[in-house]
Amino acid sequence: MKVRTDDFSGLSQARAVWDFTTGDERRFLDRASLMLSTLQGFRARKLEADFVMMIHGPATKFVTRSHEGTKFAADVPSRLEEIRAVLKQLSDEGTCIEACMIAMDRCLVGADNVLPFVVVEYNVLLNSIALQNKGYAYMWMD
Repeated sequence: MKVRTDDFSGLSQARAVWDFTTGDERRFLDRASLMLSTLQGFRARKLEADFVMMIHGPATKFVTRSHEGTKFAADVPSRLEEIRAVLKQLSDEGTCIEACMIAMDRCLVGADNVLPFVVVEYNVLLNSIALQNKGYAYMWMD
């Protein structure tokens, strides 16, 4: 396989906002793991990586501590602990994980019902636009 080694030339930092909306647990876990691998890949190249993960829509169920009383009560993911482990590792490695309060309200998830390492923002689309205007690459995670 041919590798383009010049892609990283002159680069000292990578900044990206990762937009997660999928409620499919297999897809979410795959994409979150890919995000973690990408973060580690930049660091292995001795490059700083500043990643922000936006959670909204059906993806909200993956940052919800208890699904009881929420719109996700009948759809608790079977791989939830594995997903949470990847999210925790991302957080531990410096990724800011932001959950959308609008999506949380629509899904009956209270602000006190999100994982402790998740930041609740009123509207993550506002944050995403602000970050993109600061030079963060937009990564859509379907």
